[in-house]
This record gives sequence, structure tokens and C-alpha cells, in this order.
Amino acid sequence: MRISDLAQAAGTTVRAVRHYHRLGLMPEPPRTPNGYRDYELADLVRLLRIRWLAQSGVPLGSVATVLGGHVTDSDDHDAESDLTADLESLLEAADTQIRTLQVKREALAAILERHRAGDRLSPLPAPIVDAFDELIDGEDDPHTRTLFVRERDSWEMLALTGQASPEYLDALRTLLDDPEQRHAMVAVYRRFGALAGQDPTAAADEITAVIEGMTALLDDIPIMVEVLGSWAAEAATALESNTEVLAEFLPDPAQQAVAIGFVRRVAAQSGPPQDGVQA
Repeated sequence: MRISDLAQAAGTTVRAVRHYHRLGLMPEPPRTPNGYRDYELADLVRLLRIRWLAQSGVPLGSVATVLGGHVTDSDDHDAESDLTADLESLLEAADTQIRTLQVKREALAAILERHRAGDRLSPLPAPIVDAFDELIDGEDDPHTRTLFVRERDSWEMLALTGQASPEYLDALRTLLDDPEQRHAMVAVYRRFGALAGQDPTAAADEITAVIEGMTALLDDIPIMVEVLGSWAAEAATALESNTEVLAEFLPDPAQQAVAIGFVRRVAAQSGPPQDGVQA
């Protein structure tokens, strides 16, 4: 058969067959008197095997070894060992791709489900999104509502940047699901919001009380302190030398004092105090 017939029978192109010839994967067949390649059934079977291996992910450079048959000398032993390693690596890569696609599929399914339900789309788990929505929608004080929106957005930022571990999100969900802790959190946020515009020196006692209230929220969730610990230690050290970054996100001086004090407390609870950081 001609090369065009061979390619059609194998479901490929003439160009691909010629490429396999150049790589040495397909032997040159005898030619007809007028110079055309004359392929036989064995050539078609070999071409089909090459395509099967290539579509399975075997590199073309390893196809010849796979089709080579039995091992006959030390060089072939080395080649077969290399092929085994290549195939194991390809299989591992395929497993990784499957896991990645499964995660993507689950994420897309969750997004679709929330979209169909008319819910707001978010990278956070649905129970956390629902809890924040309830807090925001149910809050009458505009300052506290703004704080809840900012808190929700901060958590979404952590989730989107991959900094919110599953353990961290579980801890947050635990905090939001518990009615007493949730009530305490709302109360602390209201006091935090009420500090806006106050002089930090005059409001020193209230600042301390709010810091203690925020810290108390973590007492029943050890994993939260554990997860926040390393971050808090670094943040506390950074804030000692650069408060401008904090000011960009939290411009009010009294509320800044609360944030700095809270970070210091968490850092102190999670381990030895850092240099220059006092609880």
C-alpha cells in the first residue's frame, strides 16, 4: 500500500509517517519500480503501535525501546531501566494531573451550585460565606457592617492567594458556627468599630479590652492560634519598623493600636516573644 493509504488506515497523516521514518521508528519499506514506498500489513501494525504508545504519553524517544523486544546486552538493560523510570514518571505525572483536574472539577461544581442557587460566588467554603453574609446582612450598625465586609474580603484574599490552609478555614468555621462565640465576635467588632475617631491615649483602656476580647475568641480554638502563630510573629516584628503598611488598610490610629496589640498577643501565645516585641 502507498504511504497515503497507510496513514489513512492508521488515522494519521503522511507527514507524521515521514516524521516517524526520520526518527527511525518506522523502517524504510521496499520501493516500487517507479520509486513509491510499498507498505505491508506489518508496517501498519507497527504504525498503530507507535500511535498507541504516543497517545498514551510515552515519549517518541522511548517508543523504539518499547517496541524493541527482549533485552540482549548491558546497553539494552540500561535502556530498559531508563524506560521503566520514564514510564513510572509519566504515570506519576498523570496521577498528579488527575488530582489537579479533580480539584478543579469540585471547585467548578461548587461555583455552579452556588450560581444556580443565586448565592454570591466566593473562593471560601459555602458555610463560611453564608455565615459572613448573615453577619453583614443582620448588622444595623454601618461601622460594624463595614468591618465584617472587610474581614470577609480579607479571608477571600487569603483563600485566593493560597495562604488560607484547610485547617485555618475549619477553625474559622468553628468560630462562626458556635452561637456563643459568634455573639462574642459581633460584640468585639462593634466595640472595635466604635473606636474609630477616638484618641488612642484617651481610649487606652478600651483598646486593651478589645484586644483581650479578640484574643479570648481564640482560646477555645487552639488550632487558630497555632495557624496564626508564625504569621503573627513575623507581622509583629514587621509592624515595629513599618506601620505605614497597616495604615493603608486600617487608617484609624485607635484601631491600628488594637491590630498591633492583637498581633503581639497572638505572637506571644504561639511561642517565645520575638526581639523587640512585647506582649
